[in-house]
Amino acid sequence: MEKFARTLRSLIFLCILFSSFAFAQEEKAPSEGVVPAAEVAAELSVRDSVMAARENACKAETDSLRTAIESEQAKSANWEQSYNTVKQDNSVCQQALRVAIDSRTNKDGSVKKEAAMMSASSFLGGVLMGMLLFWLILD
Repeated sequence: MEKFARTLRSLIFLCILFSSFAFAQEEKAPSEGVVPAAEVAAELSVRDSVMAARENACKAETDSLRTAIESEQAKSANWEQSYNTVKQDNSVCQQALRVAIDSRTNKDGSVKKEAAMMSASSFLGGVLMGMLLFWLILD
């Protein structure tokens, strides 16, 4: 009987030993739905860097557009000033033309002096206007 008890103990020991191997949990590979934390962190860092680059590009484009608008506003102000100058020169030329017409009808010396002054100022105004337009075109 002792032999039988030893054999039985040995069998029980072997069953426990084999069952521990059978039920031992192996390290499982991650299933398809689960993503490792390191991979998630890498994806997040890539996403953050792409978003930062896009934000920098948007800021650069905004600054570029702001500069273009300021440039157009300055040009608009220059053109408006040029228009006002042309308008003023036109009124000066009309007045000079009236004086010239009056000087032909009247042979008075003071009128001739005024006509000469108007002609000279009109010529200088035209030269200045040409310089202003030349500057605006080449700017």
